[in-house]
Amino acid sequence: MQKLDLKNGDLVIQVVEGKSPNSDTFSIRCSSLVAAARSPIIRSLLLRKSVQKEKEKTIVFSDLIFPKVFAPLFVLFLYTDRLDWSLAPKSDDSISSLSLAKAITTNGKSPDLQLARALKIIEIARFFEVEKLVQACEDVVIRNLSPDNVVQILQWGRTNNSKYISTHAFRFIEREFSRIATSSSSSPNFLELSSQEMEELTKSQFCQCTELEMLNACCRWGEFALLRKLEEREPNLVADTCHSISRRGLKKSEKSGEELKEILKPLAENIRKDYALPPFHQDLTDAYNKGILEQSPMGQDLVVCASTSEINPDAHWLKPEQSSAGPRYYRSYHTTLIKHRTLKDPSWTPPTTSSESEDVFVAPEIHLEFQNIYPDILEDSLFIEARNRIEKRAKLANLANFGRVFHRKMALEMITRQTLIEMNIAEECISCRFSSENLENSGIPTPPPDVVLPGSCDIF
Repeated sequence: MQKLDLKNGDLVIQVVEGKSPNSDTFSIRCSSLVAAARSPIIRSLLLRKSVQKEKEKTIVFSDLIFPKVFAPLFVLFLYTDRLDWSLAPKSDDSISSLSLAKAITTNGKSPDLQLARALKIIEIARFFEVEKLVQACEDVVIRNLSPDNVVQILQWGRTNNSKYISTHAFRFIEREFSRIATSSSSSPNFLELSSQEMEELTKSQFCQCTELEMLNACCRWGEFALLRKLEEREPNLVADTCHSISRRGLKKSEKSGEELKEILKPLAENIRKDYALPPFHQDLTDAYNKGILEQSPMGQDLVVCASTSEINPDAHWLKPEQSSAGPRYYRSYHTTLIKHRTLKDPSWTPPTTSSESEDVFVAPEIHLEFQNIYPDILEDSLFIEARNRIEKRAKLANLANFGRVFHRKMALEMITRQTLIEMNIAEECISCRFSSENLENSGIPTPPPDVVLPGSCDIF
């Protein structure tokens, strides 16, 4: 059927160069019924032409919105739901002018051809409103993420409102943070992260790095941001000389100046300095001396001997404060703790929560409050079902056993997000929190906005 339609189909799709109808055209045939069934845009255009009782219908597009090199692949997908890359451009010559290709180019390397093609097809599929093609190309993008391109992909996903791509790209950066921030090939791309993205990473509970690695990465990023800021203020007469800031770099005084501290202030607030190992590392001391970090107040638990002022640096690990965010989930630390616990007691096994168990319930003092923020959009029946699912999972998680309120709130947010994603409900539609009599005015910071349930987005 498909091959027959390519020869004798009643719909002719023409692609013209630029905006001129007299320029060279590319044509491809297909069935108007198939095209209309798969694309609301094509269906709308065909309805306008329905008054013209012609056996052959023609639709003309500019190659600025529908490049002819992707037309065969697009038409084949309408019939088969399959991406045939043999029909796509074999080189980057046809897409080198696209901003998409530039977004994937890193450190002078050639752009990743499959990524550039997939990103361009996403734009085409969105224009024609072919959602399955969008999803197929997004899967291609996710499979090809690497430390060298993930920053550009994250920024592309957020600029083009692709939540699926941006979420997975952000998880990839979390998972490979140490490698991305320190590798010679990917480190320049890491420095291109925006201040908002850096702030999200420093807030993340699942960023796979030590606090010292996070601190050093933030300092490098801050120095690069300061360098760009100073370059913008530099007179044009000095810009291309040996005295330019880009050539001489930052002075020692600038690396400890007020401007750098101002740039790093939003990030430094999220550095969990109390959980840095070793606790008296030189990098930590330098950050204190430069004023980048502020030392925590000396609590009674920290002082071992008042006469000698001896300090117990492990007090934050052993007796964390209720208002503290605690250490990040760093997999290397977690694995070491499991091994240590197993050596002490070979019969011990890590606790697991069975989703099928019905015997675990939340303590009576834990109560949840739900609100349908957009009742005109979200039906009551769907809201009630979501509420019941969240309550059931909260009971199975046994939130009452969580030692601190911060982790309790974080667990509830993760449960809520997973449930709403499964039910295809926008996160903005439902508000779920603990009852005010338990948590209001507790001074506990809001959980980081990028936290999702481990495993739901392949975090590790």
